[in-house]
Amino acid sequence: MRRRGMEPMHDEHINVTPLIDVVMCLIIFFLCCTTLAKEESKDGVKIPRAQLGQEMAEQRGRLLINLVPAERDDPTRDAGAAPVAIDPEAKPNIYLGSRRVSLDDLPLELREARKMNPDLKVVLRADEALNYKWISPVLIACTTANISSVNFSTRNQ
Repeated sequence: MRRRGMEPMHDEHINVTPLIDVVMCLIIFFLCCTTLAKEESKDGVKIPRAQLGQEMAEQRGRLLINLVPAERDDPTRDAGAAPVAIDPEAKPNIYLGSRRVSLDDLPLELREARKMNPDLKVVLRADEALNYKWISPVLIACTTANISSVNFSTRNQ
């Protein structure tokens, strides 16, 4: 029994359809990633300056907590609008990742997050104009949840 092989292809062009499919999948993947990252870090937070800040080498297992002044947390406010003067004594809004949580629920939420990831690292993004009395309860909530790695987000310019 003799088998018949495939006939040789005499087509001179390269089929780029699979390449286009892969590129489109990569574009969609990066669009989704940037959207999620943008939701996680709130625009209303003006990060304080620090000259001796260090980069976080390990990004895995980090949880972002944003303390956004209530005056800057208006979703209808235009990003290019003039800066809003904030009251440092006013209670800020707290976001755990992209979800808004109350200060009373924060320790419970942090305990749940630590159950899922025992090596949890918290990155605290607090506005530079906020009074420390609003940052302190967040640090206490991290302590009650047995989270030992708390980092402050800063900028050098």
